[in-house]
Amino acid sequence: MRFLVPFLLVFIVLASCGRSKEKTASGTENTADKDLGEGKALFAREDCGGCHAESSAIIGPSFRQLAAEYESSEANISHLAYKVIIGVKPNEGLWGSREMTPHPQLKKEDAEKIVKYMLSFPADPNKPFLHNTK
Repeated sequence: MRFLVPFLLVFIVLASCGRSKEKTASGTENTADKDLGEGKALFAREDCGGCHAESSAIIGPSFRQLAAEYESSEANISHLAYKVIIGVKPNEGLWGSREMTPHPQLKKEDAEKIVKYMLSFPADPNKPFLHNTK
């Protein structure tokens, strides 16, 4: 009996430590999932789907081609969100003669959510890189 009480106390402390870590990890995942869900909804609401798709280039590069070119870092997300807002003129971007119309109505945070969503797909190593194609 003398050993049972300290054993139970240690067990309770260890069990509660594990739960708080799970909640933190779960909360982080829910935030990331929420951002991706909002990015997907914004992508659908704006005119993005007319030029971009998950695995094939339409007018602009596919999600997987973008993911092959850009690591999903804060710097790249910020840079690409800026490009989404201001647009890209023909022959001035990485993708050659392709033009991206500006989206000045988008807030930077919303453009970043769209970019995060697009970069969340795995890169496709079998797709050719479209750098400076005409």
